[in-house]
Amino acid sequence: MEIDEEITEEMFSGFCKTFNETRTVICEFEKTDGGLRLSHADCAYERCSHRETCLVMQPVRDMERASEGKT
Repeated sequence: MEIDEEITEEMFSGFCKTFNETRTVICEFEKTDGGLRLSHADCAYERCSHRETCLVMQPVRDMERASEGKT
């Protein structure tokens, strides 16, 4: 079995505004030439009405910005 080194998995916990509870979300990131890119989250982050202000996914947005060289 070959392991894909281009994909990284991380877990994030925090308060979910949509479900009004603490959640743990597992995310997969693809390593690209431009840095890390979120490829999958086991929540409805892509369609979430709180996407821009989501507390659980704030570290994800920070990781993506940092890997692109933006702060």
